[in-house]
Parts: sequence; structure tokens; C-alpha cells
Amino acid sequence: MRATEGQRLILNDGTVIEGGGAGYADGFLWLYFTGMTFVQASQLFCDAGKTVHIVYQYGEMENAYDGFTECMTVQIDSDGHVSVCLKKAVQ
Repeated sequence: MRATEGQRLILNDGTVIEGGGAGYADGFLWLYFTGMTFVQASQLFCDAGKTVHIVYQYGEMENAYDGFTECMTVQIDSDGHVSVCLKKAVQ
């Protein structure tokens, strides 16, 4: 999945990532976007207060994801596409 125009991610603190996408599978939430360095993405998505509630808007629709506070992976490919994997913390 690649980030797409007309889509956005909205984090719990109000941070908006234009062009961002999200997909949920097997207990993991994957987020996709461009325009950040590895350090910026890591700082943002390793902050549980920001990721505890994430809204993925696409067109007229949206999905909300709650409780994904554990950052498992932050990757950036050679084209600058960022991939972040989150999971819910074990309680």
C-alpha cells in the first residue's frame, strides 16, 4: 500500500499526515506516508499518547483505530515511503 492523495491520518494529538494510509491485519496496524525522516517518524509513532487513537480518512469515509500504542517497526524505502507498524500493548 502506498500513500495516496485525498487520504490522511489524524493522530490523537491532532497531528495530520496528508496522503497517509492505513491497513489492519493480524493484530497489526500498518501506516504509510511520505515526507518525514526516520527520526521524525520514530519520535511521532513511538509516542503512545499520539497513537492511542488514530483516524484514517479516505474520501467520505474513515476508520478509527484505538489502543495501538506499541511501535514495532519504522522503515523508509529508497523512494522516501515510510511504513510504520503498531500493535496494541499487552496488558
